[in-house]
Amino acid sequence: MSDPKEFELESLPTDTPASVKFAKKTNHLLVASWDSSLKLYNVDSKQMQASYNYRAPVLDCAFSADETKVYGGGADSYVRQHDIQTGSLQTLGQHAGVVSQMVYSSTVNAVISGSWDHTIRFWDPRSSTSPVLKQDLPERVYNMDYVSSSSTLVVALAGRQMEVYDVRKMDEPKQKRESSLKFMTKSLAAMPDGQGYAIGSVEGRIALEYFDPSPAAQAKNYAFKCHRQTVDGEDRVWPVNALAFHPLQGTFVSGGSDGAVAFWDHAAKKRLRQLPKFSAAVSSLSFNHDGTKLAIGVGYMHDGGLGDKASKNTIYIREIGDEAKVRSK
Repeated sequence: MSDPKEFELESLPTDTPASVKFAKKTNHLLVASWDSSLKLYNVDSKQMQASYNYRAPVLDCAFSADETKVYGGGADSYVRQHDIQTGSLQTLGQHAGVVSQMVYSSTVNAVISGSWDHTIRFWDPRSSTSPVLKQDLPERVYNMDYVSSSSTLVVALAGRQMEVYDVRKMDEPKQKRESSLKFMTKSLAAMPDGQGYAIGSVEGRIALEYFDPSPAAQAKNYAFKCHRQTVDGEDRVWPVNALAFHPLQGTFVSGGSDGAVAFWDHAAKKRLRQLPKFSAAVSSLSFNHDGTKLAIGVGYMHDGGLGDKASKNTIYIREIGDEAKVRSK
């Protein structure tokens, strides 16, 4: 039986959605996919507004500040800009490896891309020359998130390394850390208030970590098990593929290869709710600007999780109510 609070988008990608991202002001949604497409949807009308074809899988995407342009990057190593109104394409530049992550910073008016080539690069959307800034890193970029209110860029690297930057002063990281999780970082989301971030691992765990180095703040760091199930007496563990914080409530959601989406109150260290499992792995999650909608990317992840190669790749939009609210004590 279908959930009346959820609906599927039309004109779906033909392979797993690698990244779903809502715009910051409207209910427009970008979907980067392993089928080498970048699609733009108007969620209010449930219609696809534009589709851009790439030569290789598109792994991440971003909106410009005024939402008139969108950006995509992926396995072909290029960073591209698409003008929604005119349909024009501009290649901003190229990494020496896969573009794995993208964000847009209105603070410095730049598209920021992270790559497996061990660099972060800043691109001026008005130019198609070399990047305005190139930051060398010790490892590949696996995950990245940005908090505009504090101009904070959080980067998760291979080898369980973490680096935190102020985008206005990129000569060196504000902090260098090692993940408190023992296994590879699979997902990352920064807290909207700029106090810290959540990371998920391939081994079914989530950690909450705070930036403030004081002992009192660091005492609030913790990790917990999730996206697990006991099957025939054995503990089955799935990767945590996606994390997203509610923009107003401070709660967050996680999505795993077990097909589950769970809502968490990290301050109270409690799970608020888990949705009925989807037919395949949850690959990506994104709240809209006011937290009334959650985009859920679903598809096969090739990691032993739920579904198979014949699984339907889809994007669900869920209307959000009390499930994301902190419960009173």
